[in-house]
Order: sequence, then C-alpha cells, then structure tokens
Amino acid sequence: MSYSLAFSQAIIAVTYVADKVRQGMFDFVPTKQLSHDLNISRPSAVKILHSLTGAGIIETREGAHGGVRLAVAPESVTLLDIFEAIEAGRAMFRKDYRMKVTGDKPTRAHATVYRHLDQAEDAMKEELKGVTIAEILRALYD
Repeated sequence: MSYSLAFSQAIIAVTYVADKVRQGMFDFVPTKQLSHDLNISRPSAVKILHSLTGAGIIETREGAHGGVRLAVAPESVTLLDIFEAIEAGRAMFRKDYRMKVTGDKPTRAHATVYRHLDQAEDAMKEELKGVTIAEILRALYD
C-alpha cells in the first residue's frame, strides 16, 4: 500500500500558493489557476484544499478576488503537517493480514515484520517533520 498522490500534490500546491503570494502576484491564489498550473483536476484540487483548510494550513476566500493562501507562515508548515492533513491517520503498510499457520514462530515472525514496518514509517514521519515549506521555497531561489 502507498500513500495517495494527493499527498505529493498537496506539498506542491502549498509551495505554489506560498510562492505566488510571496511574489506579490496574488493575495489569494485562485483555485482555478492552481488547478490549471499544477495539472491537478479541479475536483482533486478542491478535495486537497479542503483537507489543508481543515488542518489550518491554508485559508480560503470566496468571490472575485478569492482563492487560497497560507494561514500560517511557511516556516510553521512542515511536510508532516501536510501529510497528516491529507492522509488523515492512514497507515503506509496494511497490517490486517492473518496467517492460517499458528504457533510461536509464526507469531514472532509476524510481530517482527510489523515492528520493522512501524519503525520505517516512524523514520519517514521524522524526516517529514524536519522539512518546512520555507525550506522548499529557499531551494527555489538558490
């Protein structure tokens, strides 16, 4: 199992919005423009933006000059924040597999494999926690 494409798209969308507002191109980036420029279908973009709004990462405004912008400073948004907004507690690895064989060795093997999968996911989350949108924006101008 893997995380959704929406997670990667959300990172790009947040970076795009932060950069366009930072450049003074928009106060709020129009959703239609974001969808077009990033090649994300409108329904997918709306769903992603809804999740990010719910997490307090972006804010929206309706109307002729409406759209989205960051609700917090880029230094305050980590990739883990975006991950949690989009994946909403979904595990990377499914662990609902049940073997027919029973006994001490299969039980220990099962537990060992799952422990390593959990450690891998924890390490990934730790890495995501260390990267902010501000860091990604700096890389655009280096």
